[in-house]
Amino acid sequence: MSEMELTKENIVKQLRKLCAHCSSGSALQHRCAVRELALRVQAIRGVPLIVNDEFRGVLNLQYH
Repeated sequence: MSEMELTKENIVKQLRKLCAHCSSGSALQHRCAVRELALRVQAIRGVPLIVNDEFRGVLNLQYH
């Protein structure tokens, strides 16, 4: 697993701790903004752009 995938996984785990329902493993259905944010993080694809040891975003390389 790449470093970016490990970082995304760590971020998602931390995000899930922010919701009381998700962190407790509750089966209660709820509209979870944290879950929606976690899905967005998981959907990030591309090559991380790092300039002077600072993360500047992700380059999406698409070939047609």
